[in-house]
Amino acid sequence: MLSKALAALVVFVAMLLPAPAGYTVATPQPAPTAATSTGNTSREQFPAAQTAAPQKAAPTPKADAVEKPVAPPAPQTPAVQIPLKSQEQINVETRSALVNILCLAKTGLHGISGSGIIVDSRGVILTNAHIGQYLLLRDYLTAGNVDCTIRIGSPAERRYRATLLYLPPAWIADNASQLVASQASGSGQNDYAFLLIDSTTNPQAALPTSFARVEMSRTYPDIGEEMLLASYPAGFLASELIEKSLYASSAVTYVTRLFAFGDNVTQVDLFSIGGTVLSQAGSSGGAVVRLGSGKLAGLIATATVAASTGERDLRAVTLSHIDESLALQGMGGIIALLSGDLAAKAAAFEATLAPAERAALIKILGGN
Repeated sequence: MLSKALAALVVFVAMLLPAPAGYTVATPQPAPTAATSTGNTSREQFPAAQTAAPQKAAPTPKADAVEKPVAPPAPQTPAVQIPLKSQEQINVETRSALVNILCLAKTGLHGISGSGIIVDSRGVILTNAHIGQYLLLRDYLTAGNVDCTIRIGSPAERRYRATLLYLPPAWIADNASQLVASQASGSGQNDYAFLLIDSTTNPQAALPTSFARVEMSRTYPDIGEEMLLASYPAGFLASELIEKSLYASSAVTYVTRLFAFGDNVTQVDLFSIGGTVLSQAGSSGGAVVRLGSGKLAGLIATATVAASTGERDLRAVTLSHIDESLALQGMGGIIALLSGDLAAKAAAFEATLAPAERAALIKILGGN
């Protein structure tokens, strides 16, 4: 029997920074109707691991996520599995591909600090749509008003700039109103964005020929599977410290629950990873990596509301959900999106999908 799994209030775990002095946040507008997909296309599935199948925003789930039932395991003698990499090696490799995304506005808009993970050596960052949407607002009110930089290291230092490679129109249609909500809502469905690093913050510095990255895995997570989390948590920091002294953090945890959006329990779209020090604002877009293989299994998106980080239930969208979502929106899946000329694809996104997405956000902000 399926039970409604996401009835409790959960929060986006990006960190909103204060709007510039003198700015009044626009009144929240009614949420738009659910988005329609642009159709499905055939796609190649990317390789899966060979295993068994400053203000906190707060999302209320979209009511169509249900908990996936898990059958009790049959008694058996457990096989001894030797990890492909040590925990220390996986942590080092994940941290080397981890980024902080910091967007600051000169006027008229809150800033945001979130996390992302590089998934392609050409400089492709996977993060949440509720972070990536700020790149659509670069010229909101005035040219260059919103400045988004990609920061790396610990403490995080400005290094790159990026452009949107893809952000789902379905997410904008369902969630644009949350840009001005006092407590943002969302389930995590379609909450992803791909960014392409295209320049450095230092005009004299060249882009690297190759970026450190984490390999992706479409295999569903299992209850009890051990995961490494990595992000830039900022929930207890003042905005000045976020800009000057933000450090990456890691934690080891376990998968506790599995969820599906809708009634299709053959698909795992979201999974819980309990409460850790990373269960705070700023961790949105952080990496959830399998300790057995070092491959990316999910992207931190939401957390339940509780007084302490240990009491919160952090939740991540699966790579399989992102792959399926891309296919349903006519993008062919992750492999199709990341094949070919990425700069040309980013330019195509800006020319075709970005204008309508940008207009939807600006309408919510007051039509300027």
